[in-house]
Amino acid sequence: MMRAPTLRTSRAWAAAGLAAILLAWHVTAGYLGPLLMATPQEAVLAIGPLVESGRFYPAASTSLGRAFVGIGTGCLCGFVLGLAAAAHPRLRGALEPLRWLLMAIPSVVVVLLAMLWFGLGSSMVVFLAALMTAPGLYVNTVKGMLQVDRQLLEMTHVYRFGLWLRLRHLYIPALTAPLSAALLIAVNGGIRLVVMAEVLGADSGVGHALANARATFDSAELYAWVLLILAFVGVLELALIQPLQRTLGRWQELRDA
Repeated sequence: MMRAPTLRTSRAWAAAGLAAILLAWHVTAGYLGPLLMATPQEAVLAIGPLVESGRFYPAASTSLGRAFVGIGTGCLCGFVLGLAAAAHPRLRGALEPLRWLLMAIPSVVVVLLAMLWFGLGSSMVVFLAALMTAPGLYVNTVKGMLQVDRQLLEMTHVYRFGLWLRLRHLYIPALTAPLSAALLIAVNGGIRLVVMAEVLGADSGVGHALANARATFDSAELYAWVLLILAFVGVLELALIQPLQRTLGRWQELRDA
């Protein structure tokens, strides 16, 4: 079987896109002034003093812990519920209104409600991250499971395939594409949700530090925090998400071979 060509992102064009963003940032900062927007150079220079200060590591570790627990809980719940809903149409129908509600309601509304229910702190942030990341994993898991060829599924039962063989040759290949995209969206979106929740209603964390920098009009520190968040998300994607996607892709290649 001929394998479809792999589409790779051009590094040269990616660098050109990054250069365009930095140029637009620099021009906009010059137009708005240092009080409203720091230049890229000012933001980069502010990273060193910020990291060396006693505020960076407590805030970063707090936000990282919240993101890990919240996103992990949301992904696990969405995946398990997706498997159950794919196997039981009645459960899928019962969960559909809740799925629609969570995907339609603005995140800021959920933040306000969570602040009323949990107050300020980690419980509110973790609840928000878990609640808003679960639907994406749920939808993609259901979609992947429903795309499994029913004839192949019946064949695995006829030949008495064990659970491991069905997972390896049937379910994992079917879930590869939807779960790869869902994990990327869940992690990146979950981190944004954590920071937003901390900005609006937390007394610690990176979002709280961003709110303090905004309140004191310290634009250099504010954009330094933004750069550090972007760097963390980039490292997380390169070190965790992309290797996981390649691992899942091998299961797809085994099925197509």
